[in-house]
Amino acid sequence: MSTFVEEIAATDYDRKVLGAETPVVLDFFSTECPPCEALAPKYEAVAEQFAGKVRFLKIFRQGNRELATRLGVSGSPTLLFFRGGREVAQRMSGEDIKRSALKATVESLLA
Repeated sequence: MSTFVEEIAATDYDRKVLGAETPVVLDFFSTECPPCEALAPKYEAVAEQFAGKVRFLKIFRQGNRELATRLGVSGSPTLLFFRGGREVAQRMSGEDIKRSALKATVESLLA
């Protein structure tokens, strides 16, 4: 991955998302997914901007189908926002995720 974004598996979800001390943004992505590829540099840039304040994670949707189904994630990319172990903001999905909207939602996690 990168310095600012960590890829996890479903087995990490409880500890790294629900048990996180900081807010978490979780990106369900797929391979060979043009919208996922378009989102990646925006996600990385926002992750760098909020390093140490918000945790940015990625999870491969097809490889973690049970978790995706449990969370109601059916498409990629889908971003979920958590604070205190609870999903707290409106999800973002599809090819039109704007960097400015992602940044604004992350800022709201810190408010």
